[in-house]
Amino acid sequence: MTAFAERAGDDLARAGGDGPPGQERPRAARAADGITSWSVCRREGEYWSIAFAGQGFRLKDVKGLHYLAYLLRNPGREFHVLDLAAAGQQAPAGGPRTNPARDDDLHQARLSDIGPVLDEQAKTAYRARLRELDEELAEATSWADPVRAARARQEMQFLADQLTAAVGLGGRDRRTGSPAERARVNITRAIHGALARIRANSPALADHLDATIHTGTFCSYTPDPRAPITWRT
Repeated sequence: MTAFAERAGDDLARAGGDGPPGQERPRAARAADGITSWSVCRREGEYWSIAFAGQGFRLKDVKGLHYLAYLLRNPGREFHVLDLAAAGQQAPAGGPRTNPARDDDLHQARLSDIGPVLDEQAKTAYRARLRELDEELAEATSWADPVRAARARQEMQFLADQLTAAVGLGGRDRRTGSPAERARVNITRAIHGALARIRANSPALADHLDATIHTGTFCSYTPDPRAPITWRT
């Protein structure tokens, strides 16, 4: 079993990601004890070691990974964005404490109204992307490609939610200012940014998280109870 575990760990150590070239991944990120059904999302210094479905890689530290790791440690539980923001400021094993003012910009001095949730340029870009996704969905449907269609629908839903959150009654811009609203915007953006980085290395893990991570005023990780996953974080 020891030899098998070492071989499995060596396979993961050769995996990609955006870790330093030629640097072997730490043992903590390898397939734990050779059991490939276990998954890993653990911070080790300035990098995160991630393993899923037998594939391992490393990512540079970004705030969204802190939120994802916290949700993975607590499957099936919902967290208000303010609680998740506070949890994301706590350092996991292997990393220093983060600076909440730098990472989330949620400290008291900046809780006043700083403008619309989305500016006009951002709203225009979102609407243009929605039009592109609508065409992509139509094409995927005509080609009987359910996976591509599902991804298009998911991104369309995310963009539509962002636009809905940014525009109030009568088409007036909603203003950022309340701690909860600012936390919701920051955390949602950070998580989706982390998911984009993950997708570049492991589409399988990105698909799993797209289907099980829910963001909004309350955030959660809700995996299929028929296929439980043990995460090491």
